Amino acid sequence: MPIGQQRLTNILTLCIFELIIIDRKIIGCFIMDVRILSKCNFTVLGLRSVFSEIPTLYVRSTSRVNIQQQGKRKCIFIIDSCDSNFSDYYHFIKMNFCDVASVFIIINNVNHLPVFIDEKTIVVSRAMPVDYFSRILCFAQPNGRGATHPVKLSEAEYTVFRYWSMGYSSEKITELTGIKRKSVLNSKSRLLNKYGVRDKGSLLMISRLIFNPKKEYSSPHYPICQQDLIR
Repeated sequence: MPIGQQRLTNILTLCIFELIIIDRKIIGCFIMDVRILSKCNFTVLGLRSVFSEIPTLYVRSTSRVNIQQQGKRKCIFIIDSCDSNFSDYYHFIKMNFCDVASVFIIINNVNHLPVFIDEKTIVVSRAMPVDYFSRILCFAQPNGRGATHPVKLSEAEYTVFRYWSMGYSSEKITELTGIKRKSVLNSKSRLLNKYGVRDKGSLLMISRLIFNPKKEYSSPHYPICQQDLIR
């Protein structure tokens, strides 16, 4: 198994154990599902080989089709962003089964620190060092809302981010929103800094988690801000 993949597997194993301990304190011992969405055999087989040894976990690769049999069992969703349908799956789960989801772990190939999108969603690098794991543990705690400090955007940043993720140029964003072009360009730089990523590919991937592409209007409109993302 590649070194980066082994490191990620070890990190996620620790995460699963911590989540089990947390949930046992609240509702007692139970079987927790781990759903893995990835077309990478190394990812699926590596995670399966580790988690299958934990008796309180039921591990399986998954698709949108079989999630409807989830019931009330708590579940950890591990989603590989390399899968072309990862954002569709993520938004489908959040819309229909968010109450059974303990945490969404999104795997990104690019090296960066963990990025907390909201109280249930974290983006981790495939090569994330174990040293950073302590910052993630409070993420899934039921009483730890806000402890992870999800990224907060200004209204201008949110607006620019949304239009940029839809493919609009800086000039077009200025025309549609009235935000000065210099401010639009500055907002893009601030977005990279706030999310702690260095490449626009990772920023675009994050935008697919925040904005549901299936719900974006085809005609220009002024975006309505989600209050939980606005500071």
